[in-house]
Amino acid sequence: MGPDVGRQLIVPAGWVAFQATKADAKIEITWDKNNDRFRTGGAVPGKTFEAGVRWIENMPKPGEPPQASIAEFRGIELRNARRSKILSAKRGPWDTKSAGWFAAGYGPMRRLSGSSSESIRLSVVGGPLSRFVTLFREDAALSESEVWLKLTHSRSLESPNDQGLAFLLSNVQRLLGEGLLPHGMEISRLSVDHVHVRDSRGIELPMRDISDGCRSIYATVLDLIHNLADVYGPENIFDKDPKGRTIISKPGVVLIDEIEAHLHPKWQREIPEWLKIHFPHIQFIVSTHSPLIAQAADPNGVFVLPSHEDVDREPRRLDEHEYQMLRLRRAEKTLLGSAFGLNSTRSKWANERIAQWQLLNAKAKSGFPLSKEEDGEYQMLEDQMKIVFEPSSPEVISQAI
Repeated sequence: MGPDVGRQLIVPAGWVAFQATKADAKIEITWDKNNDRFRTGGAVPGKTFEAGVRWIENMPKPGEPPQASIAEFRGIELRNARRSKILSAKRGPWDTKSAGWFAAGYGPMRRLSGSSSESIRLSVVGGPLSRFVTLFREDAALSESEVWLKLTHSRSLESPNDQGLAFLLSNVQRLLGEGLLPHGMEISRLSVDHVHVRDSRGIELPMRDISDGCRSIYATVLDLIHNLADVYGPENIFDKDPKGRTIISKPGVVLIDEIEAHLHPKWQREIPEWLKIHFPHIQFIVSTHSPLIAQAADPNGVFVLPSHEDVDREPRRLDEHEYQMLRLRRAEKTLLGSAFGLNSTRSKWANERIAQWQLLNAKAKSGFPLSKEEDGEYQMLEDQMKIVFEPSSPEVISQAI
């Protein structure tokens, strides 16, 4: 977003680490010469360029009482080898009048309705500000894109011969209906008041009456389409892949926090692949606590962020062996690996039962007599351990057969 837009969404307090005086965030941007444009008045950079922002704490002067400080938020001044200022970010992605540079961010509260008045104001501004509202404001919803879809439908009714509107609506419905929603759901019809969906059984409901997971994914993808259409033009974003699937052909970067929120495990496994198929030129950067989501990551694309219990608190990328283990093993095994680091996938209660069985089993095997109470508990635990240690996985059973 850059500092000018960022100041409207980010409260500067809390970004600087404890006992530090400043914080930097830097990235290297690879830009697309066919879609991204720079404001005139300077040289065009090479394939990549750097950009960064900085928070600086306003520390009290000697003798002044300590007070709650608000950090100053600004762009980092970068210079080349000749000590000239590098202004690529200001002339490109940070300039709201420069074409291209699509980026969007979505927080975990990706709901379809329920925005505060302030969030609605930010959402209707347009540009990068509106594309990042939910990432920084929990009181923001993604309702504007559904309003846009219904408004487009209304305009098409008023102008039935407008081929551009018909093209946009048909492609939006086709894209949303190509396996995005579960249970065979697809957009069945649009009205002035509602977007309706129909499942494989023929049951039709307004989108706002279906599950939170469905609405969340629908709202996010529709918002993506809406914003991509604003940046590149609705007539320029749709295409077909070699298999005849509807895709978005334009590039960009999209951040999604906790993408698995509200999603059934089966859907968690399918949504990342769906996004990669239908948005093939978008770089998705997502955070997740789900192994099913992580397993869809591309090579060199899984980063482990440290928990507070980690002694070595440095984020790191999984190496090739760890990545292959993540991709090839079952989800429960993935949870026990380096990406998630659980000691067990069983419940705390189950682990306590196993520990108690091990204790009584060792006592029985060693020849020490069990009390009547212990013997009764031991027999009950023996039956439970048959469930604990049975090869119940369908994969194990099929391999045994």
